[in-house]
This record gives sequence, C-alpha cells and structure tokens, in this order.
Amino acid sequence: MAWALGCALGEGTPYDTDNPGLGSGGDGSAGGDETSSPIDSAEGGNPVCGNGQVEAGEACDDGNDDDTDACTIACRAPACDDGLRSGQESDVDCGGFCVPCSQGDGCDEHGDCETGFCVEGRCGYPASCRERLEADPDAVDGVYEIDPDGEGGIEPFGVSCDMTISGGGWIRLSLQNSDGVVVGQNAADNPWIKCEDDAAQHFGWIDEGTISADLSPGATFDEEVALSYQNPTDGTVYTVAQVEALRPLVSELHPGTRMVAVTADDDGADWATDMSGGHELYLRNADGELTLLTPGTNGDCGGGAGSWPAAGSQSAFYLWGSDPESSAVDGNTGLSDADLGGLAPGDLLPSAVRLVVQTGGGVAFGWEQVVFLVR
Repeated sequence: MAWALGCALGEGTPYDTDNPGLGSGGDGSAGGDETSSPIDSAEGGNPVCGNGQVEAGEACDDGNDDDTDACTIACRAPACDDGLRSGQESDVDCGGFCVPCSQGDGCDEHGDCETGFCVEGRCGYPASCRERLEADPDAVDGVYEIDPDGEGGIEPFGVSCDMTISGGGWIRLSLQNSDGVVVGQNAADNPWIKCEDDAAQHFGWIDEGTISADLSPGATFDEEVALSYQNPTDGTVYTVAQVEALRPLVSELHPGTRMVAVTADDDGADWATDMSGGHELYLRNADGELTLLTPGTNGDCGGGAGSWPAAGSQSAFYLWGSDPESSAVDGNTGLSDADLGGLAPGDLLPSAVRLVVQTGGGVAFGWEQVVFLVR
C-alpha cells in the first residue's frame, strides 16, 4: 500500500506517495472526474474547502468532513503531522502508518500503541500475562510490560510470560536467594542432608552437594529469611512494591513447579504442636500471617559427626500445589497426600520463610524447578 511509505518519509508527507501532495484521484482531486482541473472561483470569491471543487491552494476537496479518507477537512491528503486523526491513524498523528500512540491514546490494534497493548480502544498495559494473552491469543512467549495495579500506581514493569504451556498466561519467576533454595541447618557437621536419601531430589535443577546453607550457626535457631524474586529471562530483581502488586493477581501455581519444604532428622518431634524439638518451615503470606509447610514429623537420621546417615533414613518432603490434587508428601512424614490440602492464593508468593531447627539436621525451602509458574 502506498500510504505506508508515505508516512515513513517524514513530516508533512501525505500518505499517497505515488502523487505527493495529492488525493487519490491522481490529479490533485480526491477522485471522481479525472478530466476536471483545479479552478479559482469564477465569481472572484475566496476558495472554499469542502465544496467538492478543487480550487486554488487545495490539493483535494471531496466535499465531506471525513478525515479518515483520502482527503482531509484541510483539503490535503492525510499526513502524520497534520494535527488531525487522518487516514488510518488511530489517534491524532499516531497509530496506523504513523508513530505508535502513547498510553491513553486511541487504538485499533496492539501495533498502534507504544505499549504494545490495545484494550477497549485505548493504549495501555495488561495487568498480567493472562490478560495479555486473552486480548491477543497469538501472543508468544517473551517479556511483556504489565501494570498490575493499574494507571497511577507503580510504574509498569517487565515480566517473563509463558504463553504456551497449559493454556498459557503464566508469569515465570525464580527465587533470587542463593542457589534458588533457602536452607537452614544446625551445623556443617550436623547438616540438612543428614538422611541417607537425596535431600535435593525434589529440586529438579540442582543436587544436594551444590546447595549452600543460608543459616548454619552450630546451634538450634528460629529465624526468618526474606525472599526475593527475579525475572528469569533477564535477571531483573523485582522490588518489594512490584511483588506486592503481583500478589493479588496470582491464584494458581503450575502443578509442575510446586513449592517444596524439606525437614531432616527432627527425631520424630513436632515443634509446631508442643515446641519440644524438631524442625518446621513456615511461609509469611500476603496477609503477613504464617502458614505451616511441614505439618508432619520426621525420624532420626543418625547422631553427631561420623554417625550419620542412619541406614534407610529418609527426609520429609512436602510438595505444595494450589489445589489438593497436586499436593503430595514423600519420604518420612507420617502423613498421606490427602493430609496436605492446597495452598491459598495469598501463600503463592510469600514474602519470607521462617526456619525452625531445634535438633540436629535442618530444613530447606524452594520450588520444584528453578523457574516456577504462577497466574
């Protein structure tokens, strides 16, 4: 189409580059009788734009007030700097073949907007990956700017979106804390990997020998560790305010990237019930409240240095989904899958985890995959 080239040429360039400065008729008119010539008023009056006659100083005159056709109300071909919403522009001098429109301007399609998103005829930002996909079913995986709390809140920011798996619309996140796993243990010689099994078996991207403990004081402890999240595509670390803006949007954790809590060697004690010993992991949820992630107990994995692991000893694994069907236990917990239930929406992006280690051994927290998916 000739109009596309016309706008690319620069300011004041009309869309019809086959006949610069002219309308669609090819002779200075907006169409119609190609044998007619521009005329001055035979009566000596001033030319009148809009009377349907091409007169002196006019490039065209189609006799209507429609700026979206080949001749504007200024009796010139549409241009990207004419101060009008003309031709195929979606707003004044933007959209269509002109420069993209700003947030809040009118739009007909996503390409009209510098935000890359058109909804209900206005340029803006989607609140989430899911909203972006709903508005544009052809959207592909990638980083998209979103505005979770709407115009006037925090500035829009980029998130990595998976638009393919399980219906798409997932936000891809990873834990920015070291190794992507938070670990607390009694001591280096009385560690969280104390049982005979593989304590990292449910962290699908890393082995237990690679993970470093965040807390290893050589004594029992009860500590809270703040969690930090990042965009796994470009490594951008999200601010606290950005994570807070995301939380109300999140109601589902992908069943292939469940939350994982591990305890090892709590000697069958139940600290959450009677605080007599053992280990627990809690998350700090959207309401600032604690949610217990380790409701069962774990057995004795061995004694002090040189006497562990006990033969056949197992860690306790709690695999949490956002629904009971995807939640499960593994190892030595004393529970069945049915005892776990599912995480509430406010639990899915915790602000912190509380690590309680009251005997030897320790605890670990993370997700099944280094990149987990929420929507």
